[in-house]
Amino acid sequence: MRIFPIRSLLYLSLVSLMMGCNSYQHLQKIRLSDQCLQKFKPAITRALYRTSVDVIGKHISGMLLIKTMPDSSTRVVFSNAMGFSFFDFGFSKGNEFKVYQIISQMDKKALIKTLRKDFELVLFRNMQEKNRFTLTDSAFIYYGFPQEKGVNYYITDKNCAGLVKMERSSKRKPVVEAVMTFNDESVPDSISIRHLNFNFSITLKKS
Repeated sequence: MRIFPIRSLLYLSLVSLMMGCNSYQHLQKIRLSDQCLQKFKPAITRALYRTSVDVIGKHISGMLLIKTMPDSSTRVVFSNAMGFSFFDFGFSKGNEFKVYQIISQMDKKALIKTLRKDFELVLFRNMQEKNRFTLTDSAFIYYGFPQEKGVNYYITDKNCAGLVKMERSSKRKPVVEAVMTFNDESVPDSISIRHLNFNFSITLKKS
C-alpha cells in the first residue's frame, strides 16, 4: 500500500479547504444585460447622512455629505457635529480619486484605499461595461465588475424587484458586504458597509 508523506497530506487538505471556501463556485454564467441593475444606481445630487464608523474598537460619529458638483464629479465629506472635517474625498466623472483633506489620524494609505473602494462600491463607480459578467443561482443574479484586485458584485433577485446586497470579493469569497435601502427611487435612505475580515463597519442614515 502506498503511503503519502505528511507534507503531501497537508497540501491536499489545504487545497480541499480552499476549494470548500469558494463562495461563488456554485454559480452559473449567463448572458444578461445590466438594464435591471442600472435602476438601482444612486442618483444623488445632494444627500446628508447621520454616520457611525466603528473600526477595531474605536467609534466615530458625525455627518457625511455626498454631493454632485457642477463638473459632474462627486464629493464625499465626513465631519463631526461641530463641522470639523475628518475627510473630504473627490471622485471625478472618469473615476479619478482625490483626497482634498484628511485628518492626520486617518491619513494612512491602507485606510484611504479601503474607504475609496467602499464608496466606489456603494456609489456604483468603476463599473467597466466591457469587463462585466453575470452569474446566477436558483434565487439571485450576480452582476460582476472586475477591479484591480477582486470583483465588485451587485446582487439582485431573479425578478429584478430589489437590490439584495453588494459585495467586494477576493477570488473566492466576499470581503466586504454592503446593503442599501430606498424610500426615494434614486437616493438611498440608508447604507451599511461591513468588512468581513476585520472589525470595520460604516452605517449611514439619511438626515
